[in-house]
Amino acid sequence: MQPLDDETTCPDLAQLFGHITTATIWFGNPYMPWHDPQVPGGKWGQQLIINENGHCLSQAFVFNQHLRRPIAGQAAEQLQIPAEQATQILHDLVTTLNYCGRLADDDEDSPNRYVAVQNDVGKQFVFVDFSDTEPLAIGRLSMEIRDQLNRADLLVMDGRGRDDFIEKLTMTFVDDDDYGEQLCMSRADETITYKRWEPTGTDITTTYHLPDNVSAILDNLNQADFTETIPGLPDDAMDDDGQFGHFTCTLTQRNLDPIRFGGDYEKYSLPDNWPGLMEVLHNMMDIPVLGVLLSADFFGKRRRRASDVIYLSVNFGNSSREYNYLTDDDSIEVGDDVVVPVGEDNVQQVVEVTAKNYYQPDEVPYPLDRIKRVIGKADDDDESDEDL
Repeated sequence: MQPLDDETTCPDLAQLFGHITTATIWFGNPYMPWHDPQVPGGKWGQQLIINENGHCLSQAFVFNQHLRRPIAGQAAEQLQIPAEQATQILHDLVTTLNYCGRLADDDEDSPNRYVAVQNDVGKQFVFVDFSDTEPLAIGRLSMEIRDQLNRADLLVMDGRGRDDFIEKLTMTFVDDDDYGEQLCMSRADETITYKRWEPTGTDITTTYHLPDNVSAILDNLNQADFTETIPGLPDDAMDDDGQFGHFTCTLTQRNLDPIRFGGDYEKYSLPDNWPGLMEVLHNMMDIPVLGVLLSADFFGKRRRRASDVIYLSVNFGNSSREYNYLTDDDSIEVGDDVVVPVGEDNVQQVVEVTAKNYYQPDEVPYPLDRIKRVIGKADDDDESDEDL
């Protein structure tokens, strides 16, 4: 096998491998047990066969190190695509794997993942070790194969099957003053459309055309990341007084019903992957964060809980370093002057509050048994209500 790189002329694949007529893609999942009395210690796997005439076959297997059997009661699925699409898939497989993987030795044990291609004279070539070397290339080709077969659940080479293809992702934000934003990613035209509107009726819409990039982002999303990782409000969550605004998110799927969720625009209503997704979108759009949807100052916040402790950050004029103090006075806000104890002798000093954060006791940035308390607001008549 002759690998490709920037300094190597592309080899003649037909000369290396002949005319490829069939590819068998095997993905065995060693972390998914499957009980079968005839296959001790069995795991679940999937085989996909692609023929150049467009006839394809997907079948589930139970396997161990020595044996592989079709799973009882799960019939093989016949799939059909145009012959020209199948031929292109076979070509792309050989081209990619010739670069990303290696040819297995004849006496090598069968790995959990491999692709075997066969040419028109019956000679077989088995590619292995491709997932770890070029995961992005393998992932993209796997999604292209799923797309051609219209089967998002296939494991293919990267094992990242999902319920369905996400065709569009639409998120909308509106606050209590009727300011709003909407961001929509569309696979069909490879665009991101970002709209903002003011209560006065003024609105601005910007459309970004990003060929291949939008579909790549949608392909990297998994419905389960949205539906199964939203924490929800804890029992002691306090009223937000409308400070977060409200959002809705719709995942439009190719074959299944849309997925919808929403709530206040805060951590408790958002899935775990939200910050990462917003960062990717912000970088792709390459614009200053002017609004709410893309700003961590909004989606990174959460409402207060009754069990929270309040940490105030203050800055002493002769230093750029911030120091944390504890308080029970929730009326203190950023910009207020407060009196704090300083040093071993707890000398009282007036400082300005630069940040205010709520933490659960087990999440504080500085230990509760070591942090000092704010004495009070600088303009309070009695500055000794709180103990040092």
